[in-house]
Amino acid sequence: MVSAARWQRAQQYERGYWESLATNIAGGTVSQLDWYRWRSDQLVDRLRALGLGRLTAGRARVLEVGSGPVGIVGFFPAAERVAIDPLESYYAANPTLTALRSPSVEYRGGSVEALPFESGRFDLTIIENCIDHVRDVSAGMREIKRVLSRTGALYLTVNCRTAWGFVVHRALSRLRVDAGHPHTFTPRRAAALLRDHGFTPLQFEVGSYAVARREDLAAPELRARIKAVLGVSEFLVSAVAQQSPAQ
Repeated sequence: MVSAARWQRAQQYERGYWESLATNIAGGTVSQLDWYRWRSDQLVDRLRALGLGRLTAGRARVLEVGSGPVGIVGFFPAAERVAIDPLESYYAANPTLTALRSPSVEYRGGSVEALPFESGRFDLTIIENCIDHVRDVSAGMREIKRVLSRTGALYLTVNCRTAWGFVVHRALSRLRVDAGHPHTFTPRRAAALLRDHGFTPLQFEVGSYAVARREDLAAPELRARIKAVLGVSEFLVSAVAQQSPAQ
């Protein structure tokens, strides 16, 4: 668990990111968060390929933790769709961001460490590139497991680094260079996170560090090129998991 001050810095960083993006959307310089729909469509295809089509038939109860202003859940076919984020009060007050929302999604403020739902309520829980932003990873995973039904599924993604990138990024984090990410993951640590909290992956995919590094080296932004040189380029790890039979 990181300190309260460290987590508050991460939240300030995250809010600054969304403030900048909302300004650019309002000015017409960037698209209106179309990747949420794209990621939702990808998840639907993935669940069906794994034999979990029942979760995509429009009858499931779905929770997205750390949803941001819209979330994948905004486009996912479900009977009940709930999104929770610690910055919800900011998102709700921003007309540019709220205009992108579906009125059938219930948006709530709160943190993953203390989810305001009864045990076993949801059939699918989504945590998309968020677990490295939370204050207490273990407490968050325990809560995710608690609110998930025994036959439900967890969809988790997280940006990871190599073993070398892990060491460098932790040093940079302590120096407050990367305020937005209190935690750092490697693929091995992401797999251990699931296993240690009683989840068995049905699918575990690891993106390419080499591709990520090439993209950072070719990026126009100096920050991205520095990441590539330092060896801290991020690549996505994603998993669909269910509670382990012994749990």
